[in-house]
Amino acid sequence: MKHIKFFTVVMLGGLILAGCKKKNNEEENEEELITTVNVKLTASGGATQTFTWKDVDGPGGNAPQISNITLSPGISYACELEFLDESKTPAENITDEVEAEGTDHQVYYEVATAALTINGLNTDAGGLPLGITSNWIAATSSGGTVKITLKHKPGVKAAGDLVSKGETDVEVSFPVVIQ
Repeated sequence: MKHIKFFTVVMLGGLILAGCKKKNNEEENEEELITTVNVKLTASGGATQTFTWKDVDGPGGNAPQISNITLSPGISYACELEFLDESKTPAENITDEVEAEGTDHQVYYEVATAALTINGLNTDAGGLPLGITSNWIAATSSGGTVKITLKHKPGVKAAGDLVSKGETDVEVSFPVVIQ
């Protein structure tokens, strides 16, 4: 009888420890805080311009600082995004993690009003859109916005996914002027 009680205690202890271990693994995979989104645009043969959305104190605090994106009509731009957590010192570059976990992430671009086309998104290891880099083509003089949404989609990413699928890591809107 003592052996049965001892075995029961050992099994219960093992289950409790296994439950704790799983919780620790889940905590390691928590979403990162993204306080800054940099949009780096390079015109063919031109210098790189960086436009920034920054909200270091997070939601509910001070309003974010947002750059106006100004483009020239008839010009194509190579775009590269950078995601940072600047609530820490030194700042943490989240872009590397997004790229490393590319099959679980996707960037969406939504252009409103401006005569701007965004295409040529880079892809993840499975050949699905990732969107850390893209091509922007400014057409005629106009104004509007570009909304950039980074989604976390572990195990659910598929071709043709809508922006509504997955969890939003960050969503920012930049004013755009083509002149």
